[in-house]
Amino acid sequence: MNDSRRPITGRQNPLTGRHTAPRDLIGDIHAQQRRKLFRRVALIVVLILALLAVGLALKVFADRRSRDACLDDARDGFARGTSAELDTVAERLDTCIEDHGDDPQLLGARALTRAQLLAEFGVGDEAAHAAVAALDATTTTHDGELARVMIALDDGELGQARADLEAAAAMRDRLSIGPNHEEWIAGMLAIADPEANLDEAIDAVSKTVEEDPSISLRRLLATLHMHAGDGDAALEELGRAREQDRTHLGLAADEALYNALLRQKLPGVADVADQLLGDEFATKLAPRDRAHTLLARGVVQIQDGEVEAGMQAVSQAWDELPGWDKLSRTLALEMAMEAGDGERARQWISEAGLRAPESEIYEAWVKLVEGDVMAALAELAKLPQEHPRVALLQGLALVEQGRWVEAKPWLERAEKFLPKRIDVEVARARVDAQIGDAEAARRKLEALAEEEPFAPRAWTGLGEAHLAVAYYEVEGEGVRKPRPEPDPDALKEARRAFKWAVQRERQPAEAYLQLAEITDRKRGDDPKLVDEVVELLTQAVEANDNLPRYAERQALYLAEVGRHAEAKRMLAKVNERPGVSFRVPLMLAGLALDEVEFDKVLSLDEGFEGWVEDAESRRAPGRDLDIIRARALLLTPDEPAKVKADKSAEARDKLAKIVAAAPTDLEAWTYLTRAHMELKDRDAALGAVRQGIEAVGKEDAGRLFLEQAKILFRGGKKRVAATQAGKGWNFLRDRPEGVSTLVLAWAAEETVKLFQRDGRAKPALTVAKQLTRVAPTHSDAWVLRASVELRNNRGSDAKASAEKAVELDPNNPKAHELLGQLYLRFGRKTSAREAFEKAVELGKDTPQAEDYKKSLASLGDEPE
Repeated sequence: MNDSRRPITGRQNPLTGRHTAPRDLIGDIHAQQRRKLFRRVALIVVLILALLAVGLALKVFADRRSRDACLDDARDGFARGTSAELDTVAERLDTCIEDHGDDPQLLGARALTRAQLLAEFGVGDEAAHAAVAALDATTTTHDGELARVMIALDDGELGQARADLEAAAAMRDRLSIGPNHEEWIAGMLAIADPEANLDEAIDAVSKTVEEDPSISLRRLLATLHMHAGDGDAALEELGRAREQDRTHLGLAADEALYNALLRQKLPGVADVADQLLGDEFATKLAPRDRAHTLLARGVVQIQDGEVEAGMQAVSQAWDELPGWDKLSRTLALEMAMEAGDGERARQWISEAGLRAPESEIYEAWVKLVEGDVMAALAELAKLPQEHPRVALLQGLALVEQGRWVEAKPWLERAEKFLPKRIDVEVARARVDAQIGDAEAARRKLEALAEEEPFAPRAWTGLGEAHLAVAYYEVEGEGVRKPRPEPDPDALKEARRAFKWAVQRERQPAEAYLQLAEITDRKRGDDPKLVDEVVELLTQAVEANDNLPRYAERQALYLAEVGRHAEAKRMLAKVNERPGVSFRVPLMLAGLALDEVEFDKVLSLDEGFEGWVEDAESRRAPGRDLDIIRARALLLTPDEPAKVKADKSAEARDKLAKIVAAAPTDLEAWTYLTRAHMELKDRDAALGAVRQGIEAVGKEDAGRLFLEQAKILFRGGKKRVAATQAGKGWNFLRDRPEGVSTLVLAWAAEETVKLFQRDGRAKPALTVAKQLTRVAPTHSDAWVLRASVELRNNRGSDAKASAEKAVELDPNNPKAHELLGQLYLRFGRKTSAREAFEKAVELGKDTPQAEDYKKSLASLGDEPE
């Protein structure tokens, strides 16, 4: 078969010449259809994916718009800055986070809001810490990191907060709800750090406020001004913040607090505080704003004398105040000081964790508040003298001690760095009253006492100013000159002011002391006032026993009025205390000499030399020491004649120098006369008497008339001697100011003896009665009167006088012995024996000891 006839079943390849397999047209058609289908499906898938991508993009865009809207709302609320707004912002952010998942920006915004609520208002401690803990550790945000810094700040971790703030501030982003909030935190760190530069912080925040005048930043700026001591700038900035939002309760609380700190507009402070703490706002007030309000209210109450209520409010405030709020904590501590609550102040100093020297300054302040001025000054001397509060406390302490000249520069420095303090104004006026223009000081203190009736020492200062006006007048170019007689009206006003001080001041020891001194001026007219004076001095000591000057004055006064046993016990005790003047040991030495001179004891107290040394070491005047030593030289009863003469000559020389330097020194003339008599130089003694009377003046020379009388009596001139003694007694009786009761009693006794020896019984009785009128509380005065009445056969009167003497001093052996004599006169032998036994017991170491024994022996043996 011919191959050409075969049917062609495939296609020949033109290159190889071979035939390919024949095509399946139907399969090709199906394949082509499948390919078209695949293309359609792919196209649909792509379209679906594209639609899904667009939808997803739209959702992401919508979500971001929604999130950004959340952040925008949060930013607006955060800028308004009230606690209510911040709380609302936080709640809305919670909702946004639920809707948008754990978005880092939202988490950071919520954390910052919660941290702000805690740091500024004290709200939501747990919520703030939880919000910070919920932050994404891998994705950090500006707001989240700022929140971490704020939590560290509120926890008191200042070092950590300061270190982290720089990194957080570098993360600025457009989505932050507090784009400038690192400046707020930096300002708060400056407030919390005692070593920070507040001026730099103020400049930084001021610049930020120009661009971002949010309320929280304005409020911070006001707080910075207040911490820097510029109250006016603080209130001005606070006013701008309040113009932005009149409903911001925290700003109202700040205004009340700042005015309270400045001690101004206190009635208005009380009104605002009462409104904020009332039912309408109480639940809306944030804890720290409430603390500021309570503190402000407490300040007003303490200034108004409602100390207990005021300290209750301040104590409640303290519990809510954060550690970094130095201004408020300082004010609370100052209120504890003003209230005299040293125990609470010490507790708060410990709780505050103050660093040196602040803690030491406040410890010294507590000592000053408790009246321990010497201890306070000792502590302050160790502290930085350039510190304003050291200057303040130094000045106040020195004023309390009456060291006016030293106090003045300290107070001037305190007023420069701590302006508008009422305690400094009062203290400066008190200084001016003593060493400056007393009349101007009086006007100043009158105004202060009227405006701030419970201001520390305002009434005491006013009383002191009235006294200065009463005793001094100003001549020429402000030169002070003592008035011949005190101004009675000024004295009356001084008494009134001191009485107000007793009622209104804490520890009014100085007021009690000055009332005692004013009252004692009338002792010459009404000797019975002695008991009232002693009571006032006792109250002064009770008001402040930490300052020894009050116990010192009480002891010295007891010695002046003849209550020597009490005086000696008290003087010996006071002499051991630091800060006591030379007058105490000098008085002890003088009393020891008096006891020997006036036959109270046989020999000089063994403590005499020690007391003289104490007086000398405390810079007693040389004149006073020479008088004391001269008197001691004249007490030589058992010495050989040569020794007695030498000592008397030494005493004479000392005393002669004194009268040569001070011709009106009555005491020196008195003992110079006695020195001449010890040397048996009668003419020199009489010459000294005449010179002394001429130099001192008759009316003030009563003691010299008595010395002259004794000399004349020894010369046999009884009548003249008695007459001169009567003159001397009359001068002393009429002008008892500055004359000790012991000297008055001695003068009366000498006069009575001379009248009796001259046979003049009636004048003798008159003198004895006059003595009990001049010294009605002195036991020996009544002993003398009883003895004269007995001698004049007035037994009943004598018995009454002797019983009075025992009542006034149960330890007076003379009183008991004389009462025994009177009991015998009335046939009361048993009572007489008891009285004599008491005299023997009490008088065993006195020169009269043998006489007391003889009186007892005269009764014979006691019947069985």
